[in-house]
Amino acid sequence: MYHRFPDFYYALSDRLYNILDGVGYSQNDRHRNVRNATECEVFRNIQLNISKSSLRMHIFGSRGEGSTGPGLNSDIDYLYQYNELKIITDLSDCEAGELYLYMLDDGYTHPGYVKLQLITILSDNTPIPLDDYNCTLDSFGVLVLPNTYFHMNNFGFRHGPATRQQEMYISCDRVLAFRGSKWPNMGYEWFYRRRFYDWPKTSQIQNTWKYGCFASPVGHLSSNEEDLEWRLSFSLAERDLVRSFEDTVMKVYILLKMVKKTFIEPVLKDAFSSYHCKVCMLWMREKTPSKLWCTENLLCCLILCIRQLYEWAIAGFCPDYFIVRNNIYDRKIVGIARIKLIRILERLLSDDCRFLCWIEFCHIGRILVDDLSSFEHYRFELASAVINEEIFKYSLCVSYATFCWNFMIKTVSQNYQSLTYYLTRFADASKHAPFVMQYPLKHIAMILFSQLGFYFASVLKVYAGQLSWANVEHLVSLTSECLSLGMNSDATSVRLKLCGLGIVLEYNDLTEICLQDICENRMRYMFSSSLNDTCGFIVFKCNQLEFLEKCLNGRDTIEDVLENQVSFSVVYLQSEISITPIPLRMEMYRSVGVPLGIRDKEDHFWYGWAVVDSLVCLHFFQYLNFIQQGKDRHKQVALDNMINVIQTESDIPHKDTALNLIAYCYVQNYQPRNAFICLRESIKICPHHNAAKFYLGILFKRVVAVCTKPSMY
Repeated sequence: MYHRFPDFYYALSDRLYNILDGVGYSQNDRHRNVRNATECEVFRNIQLNISKSSLRMHIFGSRGEGSTGPGLNSDIDYLYQYNELKIITDLSDCEAGELYLYMLDDGYTHPGYVKLQLITILSDNTPIPLDDYNCTLDSFGVLVLPNTYFHMNNFGFRHGPATRQQEMYISCDRVLAFRGSKWPNMGYEWFYRRRFYDWPKTSQIQNTWKYGCFASPVGHLSSNEEDLEWRLSFSLAERDLVRSFEDTVMKVYILLKMVKKTFIEPVLKDAFSSYHCKVCMLWMREKTPSKLWCTENLLCCLILCIRQLYEWAIAGFCPDYFIVRNNIYDRKIVGIARIKLIRILERLLSDDCRFLCWIEFCHIGRILVDDLSSFEHYRFELASAVINEEIFKYSLCVSYATFCWNFMIKTVSQNYQSLTYYLTRFADASKHAPFVMQYPLKHIAMILFSQLGFYFASVLKVYAGQLSWANVEHLVSLTSECLSLGMNSDATSVRLKLCGLGIVLEYNDLTEICLQDICENRMRYMFSSSLNDTCGFIVFKCNQLEFLEKCLNGRDTIEDVLENQVSFSVVYLQSEISITPIPLRMEMYRSVGVPLGIRDKEDHFWYGWAVVDSLVCLHFFQYLNFIQQGKDRHKQVALDNMINVIQTESDIPHKDTALNLIAYCYVQNYQPRNAFICLRESIKICPHHNAAKFYLGILFKRVVAVCTKPSMY
């Protein structure tokens, strides 16, 4: 039934199978990639749910399927599902008064493309087209939604192909699409297609029905109404089917993509994509028995797939897997490009597998040529697989932690009910998170509870004399409970705010206990301030290379990273001004006198707060504590430590605030020249939103005092 291959193909297949396992393409590696993508998808959708977004995110492509690994550098394909408008194919599914997008197949659009009509349903079940959402008339006079809808409504997604961005070292493609909950009529053939073998299974075919389809804002290139057409995408079904591939099938798929990147992509660029390889694999798996896809047939199956691509190139027609009438070679593999593809595939088929020696991914070609008895020279590839996973998890934890902190603190509107509400939602979302994120979510929740405790402390400071004893006792209990939760989390920021509370209330015992605790655990709480957040609330001890080294050696878990490698800046909200040390209160008014147009509401929402880096804050509170205790010699040591931080940590996120605090110390020490130098450097860093103007006023007052009483110096 199939072409008879030379005997050495079977021995070479077994060797190639083991090589792929050894360099990061084993079944366990594949499952890990799928798990990482699933976790990322869950985390992002938790974020979207907390922020009450109408979007839902999906990860498709190689990353979502698990068909990637070291060397392939596959993009991450994000599809954002827009839920405000739903696609329907049957009017009986509608409810009166709701807005829907009715899928139109007028017989003139290309297979795989549709038009969308915005409709509403009257109480008598009569559909009414709406002239809204920038709808326009097509060539038949029907009101349809143009595929520029997202672009015209400023969704941040570009019309046409996916928007490409860079995250870490990985390219990311993002596209926004509508979701249809039911399978489109033009795709019914897939369900009733006659199949001679056992893939996909009947249960899988029935399960695929629920995935429906997406309508992405791309029209057919040869259409006269390209801006009115939407391309149907069956990405959820595709991902489910590819994830069900047996190990040998997945290895053939990976090899086919390596062949594409090595021989076809340099010539045809983006005309021939990984999607063509995926369609080929889906068709080949359906048209062949399971017993064919065994280890010793790995190379034979690869050749069969290349031959299938060659036959399609000769015919000039590559049928889409779900809509057979849709030619995915159309407008891409035509003319000269088609001739070039035919020649490349002919050469590969006539090369007797020697082309494998030219595959450079993970040195597979070199390994095939060399003696394979030892893998000593290829530990780098094994390490790369581990590093990629750890980078993924690390960046995931960091981005999620940053989001939760920024979103919740930003949304608090000067009252604890708001923070309590979001804490409750946060706790509910945490219960549904994967196990790997349970500790990080709990860690951040404790910090946010401590924020609530400081709010209660501020209320007590202001209104203690106006409240009944029962209310005061209740607030004291709440404050103690919330702060105790925070004490078990991020030690630096919470304990430092307790130090600040002791300084404001002049409770020297509390200040001494907290400062002593931090100093005794110095190695745990100290960190360098490598900025990883736009407003500098979250900072990290180690740079990326140091972290990768630790991950490679297997010394640090995610818990270790968040407990020992991550720290939060000390943040005082305006609602906490009564428990904020006086020098830091001036930071809350940094924007006074600044024109409104200079301040961005989204990026500069924290300008009304006092935010200082924990290491600087530690030495500054030591300085204030020594002043209260009259220890003049000790306070100079604290000041020298602050100066040392500025000199050694050049990239701290709030350097202007640190310089202002040092200037304050110099003013207290009657050193106006040094204070002026610090304030000048601070203004150079941040010329507009800067509290240095208040310190300059204090400095001027001291200089005047010096002129009238020179004996003070």
